[in-house]
Amino acid sequence: MSKRMLALAFAAGLLGGAASRFLTPAVTRADSWPREVRAQRFVLIDDQGTVLGTFAAEADGKMVRLLDSRGREIWSAGGSIAVPSAMLGK
Repeated sequence: MSKRMLALAFAAGLLGGAASRFLTPAVTRADSWPREVRAQRFVLIDDQGTVLGTFAAEADGKMVRLLDSRGREIWSAGGSIAVPSAMLGK
């Protein structure tokens, strides 16, 4: 590699690095994020928009639900707990 080619590559690198400093968007600092996020439901989707999971208070009481690509439930957690009335003193 000639000295001229090496000097041009070095100059292009410096110019590109300097230009990238001014062309990139501003960085968001962690202290500017909201302290709290509220929602009735969070939904996890894939690239095609297929729902793969939910985190929500639903009518059947389930809180976390994971689904396969066809929408069938493969795992869930939460839900209402059936407590025998004898334990409630009734």
